Amino acid sequence: MQRAFQRWFTLCLMLGIASIAQAEEAQSDEALPNRWMIRGGWNYVFSADTVFGINSDNGVTGSVDFTRLLGGKEVDTSSWRIESLYRFNPQHSLGFSYYDVDRKGTRTLSQDITIDNITYKAGANVQSDIGIALYRLFYNYSFYHKDKAELGLSAGLYFADISIALNGTLTCTGGPACTPGGNPVGGSSSSLVAPLPSVGFLVNYDILPRLQAQGRMDWFYLDVPKFQGSMTEMYLGLEYRLFKHFSLGTAFDRFNVSVDYTPKESSGWQVINDWNSLYFYGALYF
Repeated sequence: MQRAFQRWFTLCLMLGIASIAQAEEAQSDEALPNRWMIRGGWNYVFSADTVFGINSDNGVTGSVDFTRLLGGKEVDTSSWRIESLYRFNPQHSLGFSYYDVDRKGTRTLSQDITIDNITYKAGANVQSDIGIALYRLFYNYSFYHKDKAELGLSAGLYFADISIALNGTLTCTGGPACTPGGNPVGGSSSSLVAPLPSVGFLVNYDILPRLQAQGRMDWFYLDVPKFQGSMTEMYLGLEYRLFKHFSLGTAFDRFNVSVDYTPKESSGWQVINDWNSLYFYGALYF
């Protein structure tokens, strides 16, 4: 009787294990939707570095290091990012992304600086604000898309909305030009929307049926009258399909851009900017 029970128990256990294995296999083989994707989350920016200049009347640009000279923050923790992708078929897809980084700085100057025909004297307290909003529209062509891997080429258009604002006050005592409190020493602001066409390469690889490694590299360079610009962006990420229609992911993004607009005219200005970011997001698939 005991042997019969042991055999029956062993048979039931084996059948249970087999049924669980079949269920896991069926779940792994389940076609996961990916025609339409939208994802968004928190974009933590660090190691940001910016050098900028606004031309004087003679077209000469005095470069200013935003972090070292104006006390600009290297980190911004309030940036949000949103992206979407629509696949027409396994080879062709169209995507969009947006995020912005706003960095502020406050510094009492230890030297005179001249920006946009305004001289900020040593001892002046200068408040500065640099904002860069990035809009990106891109098309992907996947020349290889089978089983676990996808390789593709990308063509896109970045719109970099760059704005710079500065103002300062100088507090002094003991001189005829001094008044109580702060004395304004000028203000300056400028903005530019720069279209930056790009080309790139992408790779997606399924480490596990629900775990995917993602990478892409985009590049741009343009040198024409009144405009010189370059841009590179490198994206490396991991994404896990938690449910059929929902994923969690994280990515590292390295971005740098250099723009020199009307470099020899009084209305010209330049920005050289780069940063690293960690992107934590949730994604919906349909």
